[in-house]
Amino acid sequence: MDLTSLLTTIISSTAALVAIIGGFLVSRVISISSEHSGIKRRLREINNDIGTKNELIDGLEKYLFEDDLNDFVIDDDSIELMIQGKELEDIVHEIEYDRLTIDELRPYFEQLKEIKQEMFDSVDEKHPVSTFQEFNLQHGELKYPDRILWYKRIFEVIIDILSEPKSPIDYLQNYEPANFYKRNLQPTNNYGDKEKERDQLKDEVNILKIQKEEQEKILEGYGRPRYVMSGLIVLGYATVVGICYPSTLLPYLENTYDDVATKWLVLILFFSLLLAIFSYLTHAMIKLGKTGER
Repeated sequence: MDLTSLLTTIISSTAALVAIIGGFLVSRVISISSEHSGIKRRLREINNDIGTKNELIDGLEKYLFEDDLNDFVIDDDSIELMIQGKELEDIVHEIEYDRLTIDELRPYFEQLKEIKQEMFDSVDEKHPVSTFQEFNLQHGELKYPDRILWYKRIFEVIIDILSEPKSPIDYLQNYEPANFYKRNLQPTNNYGDKEKERDQLKDEVNILKIQKEEQEKILEGYGRPRYVMSGLIVLGYATVVGICYPSTLLPYLENTYDDVATKWLVLILFFSLLLAIFSYLTHAMIKLGKTGER
């Protein structure tokens, strides 16, 4: 075989091999892009789920907090003890209340005292009204309209005080909580259900956060795809030594160069690119076959 035919064969063979490797790399890049898009879509879904569940948790936390707060104001003797002039710490200790801390209760206890003073200032001892609805119509706008239940509770206590033959001061000096308002609130499982729902949502959010971290790790790995850059290097080497260089020798003029040396140089370069290509393919296939490799 003359050198022209050899060079032509090497060029065509290398071109075929480059096409195969190129097809492999293109399919790999397309696969990575598809998986990358899927992971991003999954991350968006997880973030949306976390946001939605956090909103539900916030709503349940507010509900439970208000329930705990109303338990302090209504379900115990806190109003009666407050009217006696006792401090918040003493009231909490006396009624053995432990659902909210002193710091959490303090701003609302101040509201409660303001409502009490507002009610005392508004109730007409000479012409008292018998129901809270009548009082509300006469009084007009309340300072804390969202605490209407507290107003009603304090109103009933004040009416009890005014209905006694003693003065309110004398009555309060001899006050016992049992003399006051007897609560008829019935226990409910709604609080426990809300608490369980909140805890379940928190567990679900924690699971979603773990899933999010794993997806982000996978996504970070897709930013460094294995074997694509090394494949491009192999393709570049094969193109240079198997296509570009032999092409510069065509048409080959015999007896112009050292034909034997040229032949062996071209063959060595061709064998080296074959070794590089098949080493790359073998290594890539083994690694890609392992679990977790990309």
